[in-house]
Amino acid sequence: MIIVPSDEVESVKRAEAQAAPKVVDVQSDDPPPSYSPLSQTVAQPPPPSVPVQPGIKPSNFVSISRNNGSVKDRWFLDPGLMIPVSQLLPLPAGETEDRRKNLNIESRNGEIVADVTLAQYNPNREIKALDRKRAIIHVKTYNGGITTKMHTPHSPRLPFYLDVFASNGAVHIYLPRTFRGLLVIKTWNGSTKFSAEASTELTTFSDIDKVHRCFIGDFSEWQDQESWTGDEVTVEAKNGSVKVLYDDEVHDTTKSKGFFGRFFGL
Repeated sequence: MIIVPSDEVESVKRAEAQAAPKVVDVQSDDPPPSYSPLSQTVAQPPPPSVPVQPGIKPSNFVSISRNNGSVKDRWFLDPGLMIPVSQLLPLPAGETEDRRKNLNIESRNGEIVADVTLAQYNPNREIKALDRKRAIIHVKTYNGGITTKMHTPHSPRLPFYLDVFASNGAVHIYLPRTFRGLLVIKTWNGSTKFSAEASTELTTFSDIDKVHRCFIGDFSEWQDQESWTGDEVTVEAKNGSVKVLYDDEVHDTTKSKGFFGRFFGL
């Protein structure tokens, strides 16, 4: 019987251990990483800030006249929309075709509330109705207040000319944030006020003899023009005050008013 020394036995064991394959423990308590589908990481485009169409059909060269009764309605005004000649009213004396009103609202005894959205202007449309520089809106009443809200797309669009007359009643004008233009406001027995937000964009040229001439927005582009052909608002209120706001502002009518405040409507 052959006895192997103990030191040689230990040497053999070490050699066998080094030659044996190593086993790696891959078990772990941590769950496998999660993966999100690619579609969930793609940002969705924001909805348009200004609707192209307010849910009503476009119209043009609209004329409404009431003897007794208010006028309260919405219009989606497209200055480039052709209307059959047979449906156009005869022009008033002294008015030319290029000055035909795109929207004309009159009432002798009644309030007028007009909510008007202008359509986008497409310069590629070869339509005769577009052969004009501005959309023309006229609102007039003898006994009653007037509220006119103007909405416009961001671009492109035609400038608009808004002409408002009220003999007995307050006037509220809501302008779109895209408004850049001239305002001429005449008040016989009443005041002219601008909202805090509209006032930050306001430049007053003059306030003399009850006529307030001012500009909302940057008027630097007007310096090279003899006459202004952009947005413009003219208001004449004989017995009532005038308030100018933006179309997304809310007019607070809950404040306490004195006698003259109630009488003049502000």
